[in-house]
Amino acid sequence: MWTTTSSSTGAKQPTSTIIVGAGIIGAATALFLAREGVQVTLVDRDQAGRGASSRNAGYISMITRSGGPQLELAQLSRTLYSRLAEELNDFEFRANGALVYYYEEQLPLIEGFVERRQADGLPMEIVDGDRARELCPLLPEEVIGGIHSKSDCYLHPEKLVDALTAAAVKEGADVVRADVLDLVVEGGRCVGVRTPSGVRRADAVALTAGSWTAELLAKAGLPFHVLHMRMQMAETAPIEERLDTAAYGPSLFHEYAFVRELPGYDDDIVLHPLQHIMPEVGLLELICQRADGRLWLGCPIEFVDGPDASPNPTVAGMAQTFGVLGDHVPSLQHIPVERTWGGIAPQTGDGLPVLSDVAALPGLYVGSGHAYGATVGPGSARVLADLVLGRPQEIDIAAFRYDRPAITEGMARAVSLG
Repeated sequence: MWTTTSSSTGAKQPTSTIIVGAGIIGAATALFLAREGVQVTLVDRDQAGRGASSRNAGYISMITRSGGPQLELAQLSRTLYSRLAEELNDFEFRANGALVYYYEEQLPLIEGFVERRQADGLPMEIVDGDRARELCPLLPEEVIGGIHSKSDCYLHPEKLVDALTAAAVKEGADVVRADVLDLVVEGGRCVGVRTPSGVRRADAVALTAGSWTAELLAKAGLPFHVLHMRMQMAETAPIEERLDTAAYGPSLFHEYAFVRELPGYDDDIVLHPLQHIMPEVGLLELICQRADGRLWLGCPIEFVDGPDASPNPTVAGMAQTFGVLGDHVPSLQHIPVERTWGGIAPQTGDGLPVLSDVAALPGLYVGSGHAYGATVGPGSARVLADLVLGRPQEIDIAAFRYDRPAITEGMARAVSLG
């Protein structure tokens, strides 16, 4: 448990906070603040965690975080996940690492990638094909090796939000299902939110509403430039084989700018022919297994016009999911698919979330812009809670400021998925 400390600034700590958005970050922030005696109201237009936070594979993907602020935030989050797994209701936390399987054509990239990641402080190793198949028994003989990233893990995102919310309620937080129409500003300060049933007031307001954060800030005259992505998943029927390691395929390498800059990188050695046919769809090429034996497959990504775009999977997205994975891992081909789903997530132009107060509107805090919110959820919540409480931060958060050009002025396109 975390212990209460006094504010480092000497300023009066808020006794009440409204958190708008009950996903992973909002629910974890609610828990951390409620543990410190703050009266927390967690507000969401839907059931907690049923937005983008429950629409992903639950990968805690250290291997894809570029060195610097991204990785530092992910490492803070990874530490907190180990604690939360001991404290909360079961959310299928699996800390057995992740495997990036590869074929002969990707060999020119592998050694340089691993050297770069090890230099960033990530524990990983190159394993041969036999060891890769021990970690992921579904892989074919054509897989010649894998990168085993040992600090990666995965979890069930919907169960995580349920567990965080239940713990926050146990600590005294209120969970309210309501649409937040706009922020309430009085005397140049944010003092609450307006819902269809009336105004709710608090000493502080934290926006953790994902893609809808921009809409609420715009109504208050505050810019928040983000892109919006449709992320899609599929679930199969249960299978007998068991894999406790999250798995990625080689298409993963294409989605991250820091990888594309490495010696030996070439689109032609990492992209499947289907991805050349459908270049507007990105693919993380992932497989993980739930406790009930079902597989989750994904994750195609498409940029959309805004947060109200349809979250439903598209033909192109599912074609890549089933086509690329079905070709690379033939053992998947005849497993029945039971459901598909999608969700809309925000992506900032520089790949970094916003975890910040807003100087132009005291009393307002923002925790949004996460394209990889599961990976950095608890860490982001810890930062946000400490901002509200006026406490020292565990990491340098300057890179996550609201008042930076990528957020206030915008960028034409995101540099990468993070």
